[in-house]
Amino acid sequence: MPDSGLFYKEWKQNKALLTTVFFVLMLSNPFTVLNTYISYQGCVDHQNEWVGNCVFSINYLNGTFISVFWIWGVVLAVSQLGIERSKGLFDFTFSLPYTRGQIYNTKFFTGGMVIVVPQLIGYVLSVFLILLLKPEKVIYFHHLSIGMMLISLMAYSLVMAAGALTGSIFSQLLVSFTVTILPFLLIALPAENLEIIFGHNVAFLNTDIPDWLQYIIPIMFVNPEWVMDSAQYLFFPAAWSGIFYIIGYISFIKLSNERNGYFFLWKALDRPVQLVVIIIGILSFGYFGFTASESFAGYLIGMAAGAVIGFLISYFAIYKKTKLL
Repeated sequence: MPDSGLFYKEWKQNKALLTTVFFVLMLSNPFTVLNTYISYQGCVDHQNEWVGNCVFSINYLNGTFISVFWIWGVVLAVSQLGIERSKGLFDFTFSLPYTRGQIYNTKFFTGGMVIVVPQLIGYVLSVFLILLLKPEKVIYFHHLSIGMMLISLMAYSLVMAAGALTGSIFSQLLVSFTVTILPFLLIALPAENLEIIFGHNVAFLNTDIPDWLQYIIPIMFVNPEWVMDSAQYLFFPAAWSGIFYIIGYISFIKLSNERNGYFFLWKALDRPVQLVVIIIGILSFGYFGFTASESFAGYLIGMAAGAVIGFLISYFAIYKKTKLL
């Protein structure tokens, strides 16, 4: 279990950021309600100058800050793992009389609480404001507010897991982004290439894909238009949060910190990931080469270019050590 001493260390180390994130997440939702009400009052006060009727309605799909709350989860996770590792502070942290599991859980619970608790407070304050101000219509309020708690926690869990696997800020962010689009890379990209090679004769390419399947891809939740679909799809960010936490926890307690600055803390991942990057480069550039030239020759040229680019990027990113700050 996390220790109070570790919580205090985490607080002292990231006090300014934790405080900023807490108040931004707590006040943004009520601010949306108040800002819409002020705009409505301005319309009423100058109704003779405005065209049309003044309507006090709140559409949370348009013009709200809460749809980008996931960014704060990324910032927190980078600060807690990426920046601390790049500054070489983990040597001191690991010298303290705590287990690696306690250290990771303290960081995760601190960040998780700073993400979820202020959003919950802001949600409750917004409910009271809506009851007090009585707008004519409130659209997507509950769905988006509750959904962003899960989505921002998913983003935080993902970047924390990436930080537990990697040895620098760059690799932490790159792995995080890759994972958000990984289902697309593993399913859609090979399917597009099979269609180029075999035409429309590949049977599974002609099957209808269920709407919910797109929400397996975490990056789909970056676009707030997910709120127009079923609330049941929020199961995916909730499930991903749990999966990423488990991956991050196991990686943090098992992997050595001695490879600070390298792409992966676990050396055995270097070669397989390099091969995957090269394959993705081949498939991606092959597809774009075919799209640009509409010829099989362009497809082959694109694949060759993708192999070279994938090798160079993977070699210099994975095997070149980053200097500590």
